[in-house]
Amino acid sequence: MIKFKLTALLAVVFSALLMVGCGGKTSQQNNTNTSSNDLEKVDTASAVSGDWLIIREMSDPEKLNPIVSNDATASEICSYIFEFLLTQNKETYELEPGLAALPEVSPDNLTYTFTINKNAKFSDGHPLTAADVIFTLKTIKNPLVDDAATRNYFETVEKAEMVDNDPYKVRFVLSKPNWRGVYTLAGVQVIAKHVLDPGNVTDKFTWDELKDIKAAAKNPEMQKFADFINSQEVSRQAKYLVGSGPYKFERWDTGAGVTLVRNDNYWGNSVVTPNYPQKIIFKIIQDNSAALVAAKNKEIDAMYVIKPSDFYKDLENPDQFNLVKAKPYEPAYSYLAWNQLNPLFQDKKVRLALSHLVDRKTIIDKVLFGDGIPIQSHIFYKNTKLLKDDLPVIQYDPEKAKKLLEEAGWKDTDGDGVLDKVINGKKTDFKFTFLSNTNPTRKQILLVVVDALKKVGIQAEVQELEWSVYLDKTKKHEFEATYSSWTSPTTPPDPYQIWHSSQSEGEGSNYISFKNRKNDSLIEAYRNEMDENKRIAIIKEWQQLIHDEQPYSFLWSPRARYIYDKRFRNARWYNIQPSPSYNEWWVPSGSQKYTQNKNN
Repeated sequence: MIKFKLTALLAVVFSALLMVGCGGKTSQQNNTNTSSNDLEKVDTASAVSGDWLIIREMSDPEKLNPIVSNDATASEICSYIFEFLLTQNKETYELEPGLAALPEVSPDNLTYTFTINKNAKFSDGHPLTAADVIFTLKTIKNPLVDDAATRNYFETVEKAEMVDNDPYKVRFVLSKPNWRGVYTLAGVQVIAKHVLDPGNVTDKFTWDELKDIKAAAKNPEMQKFADFINSQEVSRQAKYLVGSGPYKFERWDTGAGVTLVRNDNYWGNSVVTPNYPQKIIFKIIQDNSAALVAAKNKEIDAMYVIKPSDFYKDLENPDQFNLVKAKPYEPAYSYLAWNQLNPLFQDKKVRLALSHLVDRKTIIDKVLFGDGIPIQSHIFYKNTKLLKDDLPVIQYDPEKAKKLLEEAGWKDTDGDGVLDKVINGKKTDFKFTFLSNTNPTRKQILLVVVDALKKVGIQAEVQELEWSVYLDKTKKHEFEATYSSWTSPTTPPDPYQIWHSSQSEGEGSNYISFKNRKNDSLIEAYRNEMDENKRIAIIKEWQQLIHDEQPYSFLWSPRARYIYDKRFRNARWYNIQPSPSYNEWWVPSGSQKYTQNKNN
């Protein structure tokens, strides 16, 4: 299930496994205040457990049930609580054993048999077995569960079944060969059946019912179970958030933060998956200035610095605050999204004109302090294998934008300084609002764009909303345009989640309602093509189509900006998202700040 994640803080990307060009390097500035240029060597020879790690978050997560959550904050937190069937090496990006060993794959690529580690258990001591994996798949495939972003990856997964009555062997059956099958199945984040379905209600759900929303809707038990899984209580209460990971969910105080506590009975290999901090606390501080003060005052231990000016100017000498800077490259991209349910944005000439009104270079230089690489495609710019690198660069060109707008019928017919056009028999001014979460850098960028639009006769405004409200609005298509970002792991890309027309329904990730038959056919062909060379040709043709259509105005891949307290050892920064793995950080006994009996 390799999902893209919408993020409030970073712009992050639909990347592939290709980061080979990075060679595991973070390409960071090499000075006393910034992590070194290379990925630091593992420093755990004398590691000890203990202390707390307090991380600043800008807003509450959406939900903490991994099946129904789709924002980056929730996904990061869930990664410490719940585990995948397979893991991904953070340096080589290769799949490795996790809850299960690497699968046996049938010659026809239709069945994948996983052998679950017999030591695997949930944090309450209950064994993790094939029953939990089957239950997880049934929950994902239930069409009444609010997990459209996840479910689309499992369309070709027909069923999961125990093998030879062995509770530690589970077989997935696919309806047709799929080259991404192993990556999809590797990403199953297993939830506890004995916690979420103690009455074994889901045992009665047939795989045929799970394929058909009409059949599902006729089963009241299936609707009742979906309502339960979709509920806030399942995503917030400790009794339901039981996983097998190195940390346990302790509590979620809305507006204050989420606290995880070390799973002292963790079944896994502590060398492969350490859990040194006694607690990992995700502390909500909405105001960026307040967050920076909190870092300087040692109230938080690590944070992503939203404002580049804070990172480069206010923290020019982090040593005085006993802080260290880190600037890893993370697979990422930012974009302007145009909701195509709005008549203003239904003409691709208009969308291209809007893209020509974004001065990317100036914004990167002046607002981002150079921390961005202009992009033309959805594919990560370091992904040289799949990137179509000959796409025409869309330059800042107001005159060309004016010409395109005029060709699309937009003129200032009444001399009021705003372009207008008759749409559906009604004179319509070119006026709209950018929706944004409360992020000062995003607002600053949007105001630059708004000013450029004004000069050609387009009137735009910026409306800021708290992250959860922003997510709700965008999911329900209740917006006109927005500045946003995507994040995903470094695995083979699949455009389906974000770009296929089917994902524009309900709360799918195609929240701009981009619908194009050629787009759909290319995505489907790419998904079904087993020959790698042919797949590469298809994905490059698809990139050309997206470039021509401009459903997004692609902006840049940014560089991340972190700070953290010097007392932490083994603070390594990977070329993945999220870059830091906080469970690997540790503090020498003499430098530990918190003990278990201290209050938060």
